[in-house]
Amino acid sequence: MYVLGISLNYALLGIVAAHTGALFGSWLQQPLVLIGIAVVIVALSLSMFGLYDLRLPEILTRRFGRASAGLWGAFVMGLVVGLVSAPCIGPFVLGLLLLVSHLGNPVVGFALFFTLGLGMGLPYVALGATAHRIGQLPRAGAWLRWSKKALGVVLLGLALYFIRPLLPRPLLGSAVTGLLLGAGVYLGWLERTPQRGRWFVWTRRCVGSVFVLAAVAWWWPWSPAGSPGVSWVAYSEAAFTQAKREGRPILIDVYADWCLPCVEMDHVTFRHPSVVRELASVATLRLDATSEVSPEGEALLERFDVYGAPTILFFDRAGAERTTLRLTGFARPDEFLRRLRQILTSEQGSYDDGT
Repeated sequence: MYVLGISLNYALLGIVAAHTGALFGSWLQQPLVLIGIAVVIVALSLSMFGLYDLRLPEILTRRFGRASAGLWGAFVMGLVVGLVSAPCIGPFVLGLLLLVSHLGNPVVGFALFFTLGLGMGLPYVALGATAHRIGQLPRAGAWLRWSKKALGVVLLGLALYFIRPLLPRPLLGSAVTGLLLGAGVYLGWLERTPQRGRWFVWTRRCVGSVFVLAAVAWWWPWSPAGSPGVSWVAYSEAAFTQAKREGRPILIDVYADWCLPCVEMDHVTFRHPSVVRELASVATLRLDATSEVSPEGEALLERFDVYGAPTILFFDRAGAERTTLRLTGFARPDEFLRRLRQILTSEQGSYDDGT
């Protein structure tokens, strides 16, 4: 019943997203909504650092305490846990909500989010099945206080994730690098939890080092020394028509700053020298879905059934999409080039999708 409560909580969220459709997606693109979500997550993060404790009101605590003995109580507690844990899986939930809102199918929304809830509840099922061994778990102590602060750092990262669309790209790169570097130094060396046991000291140093290395890895693609990438033209019907008139193959990239695979494509695939060189003869158009999409962009998404970013559409010289070449998600340079060359090597007037 406990897991059923978690699953139904998310399933109802999926139904709401499917019914509201594009309206829900537009809410999640509003700056005030994103800032509000980030503020809530930062508040949760600060509580993990011990600045204050977040507790349910006493009246609710007493009520849940009385009710939790039976099946109904377990079900209600599952509903509450579903709400409390939402920020911890925020990026995944956000992406799934956007997909369901585009599909507009309540049945699919219910099924996807119910499955998500079941997946979240499986650890509780495993814990219940092994309850007789719970006494073997490590006792609370310094490791738990340090772990709470590590989770607080993760929540700060989630808050930054939600406000990504509102930050200029150089500022975003600096913010992520600063957070990773600061977290690594703090968790690995500066945090003042008593260090008892060599394993605990070793774990702290390893985690801190991983964060520092992640900061370096993240900053590298954002640094000015990075290789130049593809030159993009903002998508419009006029730009598409002009490319057709010139008899050029066309590539349309549906992109968003908040989309991690989109950013990875930008840093890896679209900066690869071979990709940049071969795209020189292609009209490269980009539909930026970071914030509000133009009416022309909305028409494109609806016409070609594009449900999320990244999506890359390949068009031949006649302006017809080669649907078998469409890319959704991250693609490495070799995979991207394999598809691109099928367009570039096609003879004008011969656009069979099997070629």
